[in-house]
Amino acid sequence: MAGYESRKPESVSQINAARRGLLLTGTIAFIVLSLVSGIVLVARRHAASQTSFAALLAQTPLSGVLTADLCLVIAGAISTLLCLHHRQNVTPDAIAASNWLPGLLMAPLSLSALVLAGRATGTVVDMARFSHNALSVASGLSLLLAFIVLFQERALATTLRDSIPEVRGLVALLRSVVSTLAFAGFLTGCAAGGMMLPAWLWKIPCWLVVCAACELLARYVIRWFLPTGQAPTAVGNLLFDDPRVLHPAHIALLLKTQFGVDFERSWALSFVRQAFLPVTVTMVLLVWSFSGVVKIGQNQRGVYEFFGAPRAVLSPGLHLIAPRPFGYVRLTEFGTIRSIIIADTSDAAKTVTDSSTAEGEAPDSANHLWENSPDDASYLVARSNDGRAGFEILTVNLRILYRVRLSDQGVMDALYNVSSPDDLLRSLARHDLVTFFASETLDGVMATRRDKIAEIISMKLQQALDSRHSGIEVVAVLIDSVQPPAAAAKSWRAVQAAEVRARMSIAEERTRAAGTAALARRDAYTAQSFSLAEAETIRNTARADAARMTGDDKAWQAGGRAFLFEYYLAALKTNLRDAAITVVDSHIPRSLLDLRETQSGQLPPDDRMAPK
Repeated sequence: MAGYESRKPESVSQINAARRGLLLTGTIAFIVLSLVSGIVLVARRHAASQTSFAALLAQTPLSGVLTADLCLVIAGAISTLLCLHHRQNVTPDAIAASNWLPGLLMAPLSLSALVLAGRATGTVVDMARFSHNALSVASGLSLLLAFIVLFQERALATTLRDSIPEVRGLVALLRSVVSTLAFAGFLTGCAAGGMMLPAWLWKIPCWLVVCAACELLARYVIRWFLPTGQAPTAVGNLLFDDPRVLHPAHIALLLKTQFGVDFERSWALSFVRQAFLPVTVTMVLLVWSFSGVVKIGQNQRGVYEFFGAPRAVLSPGLHLIAPRPFGYVRLTEFGTIRSIIIADTSDAAKTVTDSSTAEGEAPDSANHLWENSPDDASYLVARSNDGRAGFEILTVNLRILYRVRLSDQGVMDALYNVSSPDDLLRSLARHDLVTFFASETLDGVMATRRDKIAEIISMKLQQALDSRHSGIEVVAVLIDSVQPPAAAAKSWRAVQAAEVRARMSIAEERTRAAGTAALARRDAYTAQSFSLAEAETIRNTARADAARMTGDDKAWQAGGRAFLFEYYLAALKTNLRDAAITVVDSHIPRSLLDLRETQSGQLPPDDRMAPK
């Protein structure tokens, strides 16, 4: 305490000046933090322009870096102000309060900075889609805040850095804030100038802020477990403090004085120091030798280059080559089929507003049969109308499937002779299509089958690729549609519709004829079968009658009149089977019974006249 009691009078004025500067810096940081937070909240709740400054703050890591740095500045300024106030009032209660009160106020702000910076590390957005003005304003804001914090850091470093430990820690913290703000301003400034840097560079300022916030929280926790005289300052940053703090000798001295650990007498550390150089050299050589182990995937091949000259084509699997930079393997595809579309990007279809309902008629935008799409390409084709020559424009939807040849020479040609296979194929395919349509007429093209056109284009395209030693093989040329000119679209559609209707009529008539023929075949088969059955019945009946007549004749010849009488009786029995018969014997007296019906006025006939 004697050091504080013997403080010079001019140091009091310096402390008051530093206090006013800290208060001003904290106030500015709080105002800017409120403005940035408000802009971010408004941009996220309301639909703003996707290229505006508000959208840039809401959708990029810049807002996380700015708000986290401002939270650290406010936390450091408040903690340093409290420490300066307690050191001017050197009392036991003030000393005790100086141990926990700054950390208690600083912990929420440090935790907020940690959360904001941590969320910003996972946000990666393309800066190219934001406007130049928004990027320029963001870069200017970051650099302006960095200048304000740097001005306060220089003011503290030149006055109270060596006299008060808290100010020294605050100076290191402000340096980290200045570095992150300046780096963020540099990244946004490069984007505003048109130079797009890799997106992973935004993780550097975010992780610097995360480390600074974690260190402040660690200092707050450590101050609770160490005595007042041995506790570290509440504010600080080892990364931007005196470089001697991170020196191994200084770290060993701290461990010896604080924890009683003496590394100078450790035989393990002595062995590590002696074996460090040879072990390191051996590990470096081992790692370097492993650069000669190359793994090639199942759908890849590699061209082995030794001192830049191709030596061999490597198949899929593991291979041992000369380590880098002496040996190198250039990977290429192995059997992978790629697809490109030959289209006119400038003739993309215009978007038509669809206002139809589910119950209404289909809108014109739903008919894509004659509508140009972004995948279609337009070509001129000759036509003849009323004896006059002219040109029409038709659209073709064409897709090319290709791959690198499977031979070793094809791999070499594709790797060293062609820089962009897609551009080469598009250029050659457009040339072949223009040549083909220029040599044909509209009627000839529309009458030719699409597979024939695709075969012609594929053959010409493959010949052009082989003449250039491209190493590319055309697998297939697919023509989805060849659409007529817009003026002839309705007529051509009517022709196609008439053709469809004619085919439908032919199919219907064929169906009806097939049905009639089937019915006729059924009726003929039925009549034929009935006739055959009836004829067979007659034949069988005739055979039965013939057999019966033969038997009767033989019986008559054998029996004579007796057979005839028996035959007569059998026939009579058969015919009278269901008849009601009354038999009257002539020997019965007439007066006894007369069952015959008589008419009135007539006498019964005489019995003598009745047959006996």
